[in-house]
This record gives sequence, C-alpha cells and structure tokens, in this order.
Amino acid sequence: MSPPHALATADLHSRPLFRASAAEARAALLRLPAVRDARVEISFPDARARIALSEREAAGRWVVGSLEWFVDPDGVLFPSDDATAAPSLRVRDLRAPARSSGERVDAALVAAALRLAKVAPGELRADATAPAVRVEPGADGIVLSSGAGWDIRFGTPERIEEKLALALRFLREQPGRRLEYVDVRSAERIVFSPQ
Repeated sequence: MSPPHALATADLHSRPLFRASAAEARAALLRLPAVRDARVEISFPDARARIALSEREAAGRWVVGSLEWFVDPDGVLFPSDDATAAPSLRVRDLRAPARSSGERVDAALVAAALRLAKVAPGELRADATAPAVRVEPGADGIVLSSGAGWDIRFGTPERIEEKLALALRFLREQPGRRLEYVDVRSAERIVFSPQ
C-alpha cells in the first residue's frame, strides 16, 4: 500500500491535532483487507503522526467469476495495487458467483488447493500438460484438472498429501489408461472411470 493511500485512509492529514485519534486511524486502516495490522502514533506538540503497517502476504490467487483476488494463508481475499505481488498459483472457486474483498475462505481449503496448484505439467503423467485447480460445490470439492480431459477429485482438504500420493501411484501404474476421472476423496481407496 502506498504511503499516500495509508495517510488518506487514516484521515489524519486534514484533522486538527486536538481531534486526531490514533485509535480511530488504526481502526480505519484495519478495515482495509490488505492490511494485517497497523500501528498509529500521534506525537505532541510537534503534531506528527507515524503509521506502521503490516500487509498481508499473498500465497496465491483465488479466482471467482471474472475477478482474481490475492489470498493469504489465513484465507483472506484482498486486492493489490501490484499485480505481480502474488505467486502465479491459481485456484478457481466455483462455489459462489462472487466474493468480496476481505472475505475469508477456509484456510485448510486454501492450503490444500494451493498445494495442488503447484503440480507441474507432466508431473501427474505425460498427457497432463495443463493442470488447473478448481473448487466445486458438492462432494467433488477440490478438483485437479489434467488439461487432457480427465480430472482428479480430492473432496475435502483433509489428508491432501496422502490423497495426492494415492493418485500419483495410480497414474504411474496406468500411464496410458483412458480416464474421465480419478476419485481419491477417500485416502484409503481409489475409484476411477472408465473401469
């Protein structure tokens, strides 16, 4: 966040010193979704204000409808003035038509989906040339699309590493099998189609 934006949000510049409130300025800054924490000090009699901000760090990008939000590890969605400030990891959330700045997505879901977004082309098997992650409503939950017409359904974020290992083992053993989906929603068993 730029210093002029922080100053404008804190609204200290135009206020008379006797009406300035560090607590109100801090509260205004904390309403900005990109701000994790803020400290505001007003010094007398020189009438100076010092603002220290702690901004959220983007873990990836959360795409909802036509909007792409940054998302931090706590699941907070926020915009940024710098489009390059987030890793290129993307997750498309199909559960709602829109989300708003400052909204929280389940942190475990964010961690699991971003873990799957790190899967590189060809890592699953040779035909998986454009892996992409989406979160669907319902039982399928987190889905990793291969880019080759087949998907891996992970369901909930629990035990994501075990589920991914199960899927990778199956795909290594079946490098040429025609697939529509591989279902590892249960880390104990695998279901796939066509059989």
